[in-house]
Amino acid sequence: MAAADSWEYPAQRKFDDVAPLAEVDPNDKAAVLRSRALAVRESWISAMEGRIVQEELKKCYRAEGVNHYENCKHLAELYMHSLKEKRVGGWRKIEKTESA
Repeated sequence: MAAADSWEYPAQRKFDDVAPLAEVDPNDKAAVLRSRALAVRESWISAMEGRIVQEELKKCYRAEGVNHYENCKHLAELYMHSLKEKRVGGWRKIEKTESA
């Protein structure tokens, strides 16, 4: 088995606990700004996790050569999941509407 099979997400640095934006009093400007910063930070952390998976997938493809379909499948699936789920969103929630 390749070394890529044992790869896991690296540990993240923990920041101060901040209440989510929905739970913050809108009149407390400092708390609102901290909560917005937290939402943006978490969004970027999630996106960078996707980038790390992409880099590991590239390394695995190069290392495995023609066997990359079998040996890198777990990373490819993780990367496809991260493309769908881990996007930079910011602090505003954009409502998705279905068009007919």
